[in-house]
Amino acid sequence: MNDQSAKLSIVGIWGILREFAFIVAGAAALFGAAGTLRWPRGWIYIALAALYQAVYVSMLLKINPQLLNERGNLNWKETKPHDRYFTVFYPLLAFAALVVSGLDAVRYGWSHVPFVAVYPAAVVFICASFVALWAYACNSYFILTHRNDAVASQRVCTAGPYRYVRHPAYLAGIATAICYPFLTGSLVSAVPMLSIILLLVVRTRFEDMALQEELQGYEEYARETRYRLLPHVW
Repeated sequence: MNDQSAKLSIVGIWGILREFAFIVAGAAALFGAAGTLRWPRGWIYIALAALYQAVYVSMLLKINPQLLNERGNLNWKETKPHDRYFTVFYPLLAFAALVVSGLDAVRYGWSHVPFVAVYPAAVVFICASFVALWAYACNSYFILTHRNDAVASQRVCTAGPYRYVRHPAYLAGIATAICYPFLTGSLVSAVPMLSIILLLVVRTRFEDMALQEELQGYEEYARETRYRLLPHVW
């Protein structure tokens, strides 16, 4: 699937537009709930999210446009049942976190997180984003959902961060979820974020089980790379 000569298709363009539309809609939810645009922490979070998305698209346009095409294809019919649940609940929880953050940190002030917490949280966010981007750069089969029609053409990736854990991008997602309440200043937003972390852990388990059954060479890879998400833990 790693084809630098491939061109971005309509499906790929739609996928890119969809991701940036989520950021715009997320900003509307965040600042709408806050009731003001004068919220530096909100802008910091949106800037970090937009920067990550811009680097992700630019990187794949250069090294693997075909992966953008594949990730733009949300094939619901072929998506495995466990990933259908993830596809539905993940964006709902993410938007819930945005709304709760605006209500908590600005409009009603239910909790308080010192602004200084933004700095280490931003560092964690950037480091986690690097891990996710590294995974995309190394794994040319990193499609949007776990699909029945894609398993036959896939190959096991053992390069880059996949040498250390079997699902590095999910680890990155968990790390960004942990730092989110400190970026926005809303401890209450930890509730939907903890739900997202649980969702990612469950997705990891189901996906890993399916890959060991269906993907040639993955069972051997799992024996050599023992940990799914966190080295020496799980």
